[in-house]
Amino acid sequence: MYWLALAVTFVPAVPVFSLQMTDTSQNMLTIVKEPRERAIDLKLPLLQPRFHWTFMSREDFLSGKLVLRIIREGQSNDIVIFENGKLSDGWEAMPITGPRKGEIYFGFRSTRKYLTAPGDKLELELTVTKDLDGIGAMQTGILPAGKYKSRGAYSWLVDEYDTSAFAEGLAKKGKQSPAEQEELLNKLRARCEYRAFLELWKDQWALKITSEKGWLSDKQAAAIKAMREKLSRQTQPPEASNGSVAAKENLFHKYIWLWLAIPPVALFAAIFFWRAFVKTAREDGIFE
Repeated sequence: MYWLALAVTFVPAVPVFSLQMTDTSQNMLTIVKEPRERAIDLKLPLLQPRFHWTFMSREDFLSGKLVLRIIREGQSNDIVIFENGKLSDGWEAMPITGPRKGEIYFGFRSTRKYLTAPGDKLELELTVTKDLDGIGAMQTGILPAGKYKSRGAYSWLVDEYDTSAFAEGLAKKGKQSPAEQEELLNKLRARCEYRAFLELWKDQWALKITSEKGWLSDKQAAAIKAMREKLSRQTQPPEASNGSVAAKENLFHKYIWLWLAIPPVALFAAIFFWRAFVKTAREDGIFE
C-alpha cells in the first residue's frame, strides 16, 4: 500500500517516468506464475491527466471501439470492451469520479474473469470516431478522432488480499462491532481479490489541451502545482561538465532520485491514497 500511495503522488511530479514499463511492476505481481482467472481494471493511457479524466459525451465515446489483447505464448485473446455505442456484457465504466449525466470516466472494469499471468504481453486499441471533449482534475482538452494503440504490462495482479492493516485500523477506531468490521473487510477483499490492474502503459495518447483549468478549485490546483515544482527542484541533479566530480554525482543522482524524494512526499501520498480509497469504498458500498 505504501508504494502504491507513493506512486499516486510521485508519478505526476516527474513526467518522464510516468506510466513507463519498469522492473518495479514485476515485484508487485502475484507469485503465481500459471494463468489464473481474474477480473480486470484498466485505465486508458492518456498522456497529460495521469490518473483521472472524464469524457463529456458517453454516447460519442462509446461510438468507437476499445479492444484489450492479452498475448501469452504466441496465443492472443482479444477482449472487446465496447463498440457500436455500448459496453460489452461483463464490462462497466469505473464510477470513481461520479460522472454527471451523459459523461463517462476513462477507466473500465470487468465483472467477469479472464485468464491472466505475470508474463502476459498486453495491447490496447482504441478507435475514436469524433473529437472527444474531456476534463481532468487540472485540465480540459480533446482526444482527437483517430486510432490509438498502446503496449503495456500489469501494474498489479492480486489474488488473496491481505486486509490485516485495515483490520487493525478498524479495531483501533472501535466504531463498529467485530461482526460489522469483518463484513467491511469481506467487501474490501471481494472488490480487490483475484483482479488484474492495468495502468502500466508504455505508449501514451496525447490530448489536445484547451485549458489549464479542471474540476479542482484554483486553491487546490495551486497547492498541487507548488508541490510538483518543489519536488522537481529537489530531484533535479546539478549541471556539470563531462569527467568532473559533479558529473559523477549526476550519474549517482540519476539512479537514486526516487529514494531521495520519498521523505517529503510519503506523508502526503498516504493521506491522498487513503482519501481516494475511502471515496471509492463508499461508492462501492464498502463504507455505508
